Order: sequence, then structure tokens, then C-alpha cells
Amino acid sequence: MVAITGFPVVVSGKTHLRTKTMATHSPASMPLKRTCRFEQAEIKKPQQLIFTTKEIKWKPLKLFAASSSDSYIDIDFVSPAYIIMEFYSAINGKNLKQLDKLIANDCFFEDYSFPTPFKGKKEALHFLDQLIACMGQNMKFNVEHIWQGDESTAGANWHLDWNKITVPFTRGCSYYKLASDGDRIVIKEARVLTESPIKLGGLALSLLKMVTFLFDAFPAATEWSLKSPHVIFQLLSKSYKIAVEPIISPLLEWYIRLLNFAAYILAFTLQILQYLVKIFNM
Repeated sequence: MVAITGFPVVVSGKTHLRTKTMATHSPASMPLKRTCRFEQAEIKKPQQLIFTTKEIKWKPLKLFAASSSDSYIDIDFVSPAYIIMEFYSAINGKNLKQLDKLIANDCFFEDYSFPTPFKGKKEALHFLDQLIACMGQNMKFNVEHIWQGDESTAGANWHLDWNKITVPFTRGCSYYKLASDGDRIVIKEARVLTESPIKLGGLALSLLKMVTFLFDAFPAATEWSLKSPHVIFQLLSKSYKIAVEPIISPLLEWYIRLLNFAAYILAFTLQILQYLVKIFNM
């Protein structure tokens, strides 16, 4: 496994893997941001470098990373770890053109915060575009580690920073599967798990115990429900519309009106205060 620590950013210049070692970048040729550790592959049997599984032995290597949000690495061959570094650097740099080069046409992008995955490059890029817009100008991904399993998989754990300050409840981890696309390596599959702001603690174990007890007590019903979850959701949805929605909807509507009225009063008060401040300053 390869571990890279530090913030993932685009490395300028050109990298080539040879039969024994991998050429590294000179620190003087780029603005040094921070150092991180990377495991360099040593190919035991000389052969043409293609995107296939080889017998490798890992050696430690220092890698100097330079911040460059608007450039693209022009390289003959890169590892999955480098692709993931480019991916997060492109998000932080709001570089959709670079993201387009990193996403496969048949990409399967699943964020477990959403009910359905994003299938294909178009849907994945649309989601990433929305993500970048929501992050604003100061929110950035801070990748703590990147792991490389083999020449087609990689993982990362990260959190969000606002002006280099850690934002609570934004930790997450991601798994990536890559594939060759001509002379490039692209992200073919992504699975993202984000920290939940709700911390159930021991209650989660109690709920798990209760669910497990019900599953074991009614195995036939459990097997049917697990094989047909959409039927359960439809029943719950219909039950909600019949029994709950008539009661909840008026309350929500009244609550929204109350919030709008409070916002109006607050805005009116601020306008009066601004007016009084201008009078006193005169």
C-alpha cells in the first residue's frame, strides 16, 4: 500500500516511470508547498510500462508537491495516487476542464449522502460542478492521506477547510477505481462516505441490536424486505402521505411563515440601526 500524506496538489513538469526507478521533480523548479511521503515502485522485470498488474517492491521516496490549480500534468504514465491528487486539486482550483480529463465516460460516482449514484461522465461532472459552486471561494478539500492498493485502485481520507480552518463534521473517505483510456488513466468508479453530523453513540448499537433481533425473529419477512426494498419505501411513502402529511404540512407551513416574518423584522431593525448610525456620524 502506498501512503501519501499532505495536501494533494498538481505537480508541474513531466514525470516518466522507467524500469527501475521513477524520475522525481526538482524542488527548485517549482514553488515548494509541503513535502509528503510516497512509495516508489521498483519493477523487478524490465518490460514496457502499461496499465497492468506487475510484481513490485515498494521503496520510500520524498515527493515535493507544488500548488498549481490551473495547470494539468502532462505525463506519459502516472499512478492512481497521482490521479487522485489531480482530482482534488482540480476541485479546489475549480477547474472543470481538468476534471473532464480525469473522469471516464462510463464513470460510476456514488456519494452515500445521495439516494442514487451518478452514472456517466455527464452526471458526475454535473454533481462536481454543483459541489464546486456550493464550496464558494474559501472552502477547500484537505486530503490527509492517499492510499494506493495496486495500479487500478486508490483511497483517500479528507476533511474540509475554510480559510485553512477545519470545518466540523466534514470528514470523509473515498474509494476510487481507475482504468486506462488510451494513453491516459481516468477515474472509472468513485464511492464517497461523509461523516454524519448526528452522533448516535450507544444508541446506534441499541438500534442495531433491535433490528438484528427482528431480522432473526422473522427471517422470511426479512428476506423478502431486503430483496424488495423499493416496496417497503413505497409503503412508507403512502403511509406518510395518508397519516402524517395532513398533520405535518400545516405545521411546517405555519413555521415557515413565522420564520419569514422574523427575518422581515430583523431586516427592518437592521435598516433602522444603519439609518441611526449614519445620523450620529454626521
